Amino acid sequence: MKSDSVAEYLFSYLRDVIYNPEKAVLDIAKLPEEFQDFGKGLKYFAECVMEGNDLARALSKGDLTGKLPPRDNELAAPLKSLHSSLKHLTWQSQQIARGDYMHRIEFLGDFSAAFNMMVEQLAERQQKLEDKLEQIQKQKAALEQGNLMLAALMHYVPQQIIVTDQITRKILLTNDIVMTEVRNDPCYIENILKLISERGPLGSSSEIDITYKQGDTDRYFLVKNYSFEWSDSSARVFAITDVTAAKYKIKALEMHAYHDNITKLYNRTFGMQTLDSWLQQKKRFALVFTDLDGLKFMNDEYGHHEGDMYILNAAKHLRLFSSAAIVCRIGGDEFMLLVPDIDYDEAHSVMLKIYDDLQKDEYLKGKPYKYSISFGISAVEPDNTMAASDILGIADERMYINKRMRKKERRSEREALSPPRPYQI
Repeated sequence: MKSDSVAEYLFSYLRDVIYNPEKAVLDIAKLPEEFQDFGKGLKYFAECVMEGNDLARALSKGDLTGKLPPRDNELAAPLKSLHSSLKHLTWQSQQIARGDYMHRIEFLGDFSAAFNMMVEQLAERQQKLEDKLEQIQKQKAALEQGNLMLAALMHYVPQQIIVTDQITRKILLTNDIVMTEVRNDPCYIENILKLISERGPLGSSSEIDITYKQGDTDRYFLVKNYSFEWSDSSARVFAITDVTAAKYKIKALEMHAYHDNITKLYNRTFGMQTLDSWLQQKKRFALVFTDLDGLKFMNDEYGHHEGDMYILNAAKHLRLFSSAAIVCRIGGDEFMLLVPDIDYDEAHSVMLKIYDDLQKDEYLKGKPYKYSISFGISAVEPDNTMAASDILGIADERMYINKRMRKKERRSEREALSPPRPYQI
């Protein structure tokens, strides 16, 4: 083989070592004898280079598990040192991940400084987390102790206490008063909580009132609620006060203040307040002023018992005007009706029917007298500008016109039924 051919053959081998190592083959026997030792040295050098390249490629991919070049490969020594450093760094990182922040690295220059700073920051954060955890555990212990004390005290407070989990709605605690209610009414807690939830979302420390129907009885409760931490849960405590007795007392006072003792109708005070309120609200309504005909004669001739019955029976019929009518007794024989959304003709038609029905009342069977009422009507529209006294005055005036007309009718009836007087000389 000529010198030029040997050089070309060796150069081709080196090119394959660099660019196509898997095909790099050098057959020493093909070389002239004087080039064979050189060929062996070149081949050894190429193998060292390829072993170093293999290790470099593995390191570039983060693979530290591959086979290392043999000890006599001095070319790969720096890469083998890097491999050892990276393995040590990997072990240190694993220890740090397990919480051992004492490790530091000193052999990777700027990377070492950044890595060590990161470890110090992790150690600092870990310490802060541990301090916070210790604080939370102390708070939790104090909270649990407080909850135990609260649970014990709940049984001695006069209110009903129900504690629920805010998320799951699970009942966490009830006191003895609630359990007494449950013994009489097994669905008591469920029904109470349903009534509370129907009032909509509750704010913190809000207060609502609810009405609980228990059989034929209405019970009234004032409910306060508070949010707080209960063991590992966000809880809501409902403090329920039974205000039924107070509510009935208030109703009794209202009944006394706004109702007539005899008829149980509304009284003059309530009627005038309602009239003023409707005028301010610009409501459309009719005011009916009614007077009992001959009440004084009834009392004088047949006694006050019959007079009271006259008042009660008239009240009974006036109540039937409509379910929306506000019926008031404003004097001994005077009544006022406030009827929403009705005009003069409609109100007049209903009052005529009441007049007829009153004359046919069952109580009058076998009685030597009749019942009769006179009435006047003022129809009020939303654009009204008259005062309450003027509206009442108009109805009163029309009532007296109606009364005079009825007196004439009764006089004509009596004259028609009376025998003619004998002729006198």
